[in-house]
Amino acid sequence: MEGLAVSPSEAGQSSVPDAVHSFLVYPFATDADYQQGLQGILASGGLDGKLPAEQSEILLRSEVFYFNWKTGCSVTVDDVRDRVLPRTLIPSTAAAAATESSGACEPAAAAQSEPRELSFAELKALIQQGKTDQIPNNKVIPDELSTEPPSESKAAAKKKPWE
Repeated sequence: MEGLAVSPSEAGQSSVPDAVHSFLVYPFATDADYQQGLQGILASGGLDGKLPAEQSEILLRSEVFYFNWKTGCSVTVDDVRDRVLPRTLIPSTAAAAATESSGACEPAAAAQSEPRELSFAELKALIQQGKTDQIPNNKVIPDELSTEPPSESKAAAKKKPWE
C-alpha cells in the first residue's frame, strides 16, 4: 500500500487530470441513471430549438454535473474543454480537420461577432464626442409620444367600496 501513498503536493497536481481522464472514459451511454436524467432533459424540451453547439454544451454540462455527483469529484466544464480541445485544434490528422470544419470553432466565431463591452471611460468619450450611435446596444428613444389616439377601455369600471 506504500506505493499508493501520495504527497499533498502531488495530489493537487495529479487529481484534476486523473479526474478528467476518469470523466472522459466514464460510460455515460450505458449508465442507466444518467440515461434516465437525459430522457428527462429531452422530455422537458431542454434541447428544442437550440443550435448543435448549444445542444452539445448542454449535454456536456449534464455529463459533468452527473459525473461530479456520482463520483464526488469536482471536474469543471473548462477542465474537460482544456483536455479535449487541444486534440481537436491540431490539424495534423483528418479527424481533427473534420471536427474543425463541423463546427468546433463556432463558439469562437460567435464571440467575435458580439460587440465588446465598453469601459466607462470609452462610453464617456463617445458621449462627449456625440458619437452615441457607436455605443453597442444603445437604443434611440424618440422625443415624441405616439401619434396614435389612445385606446378606449374595454373593462367595466370597478365599483367603489361604498357602492
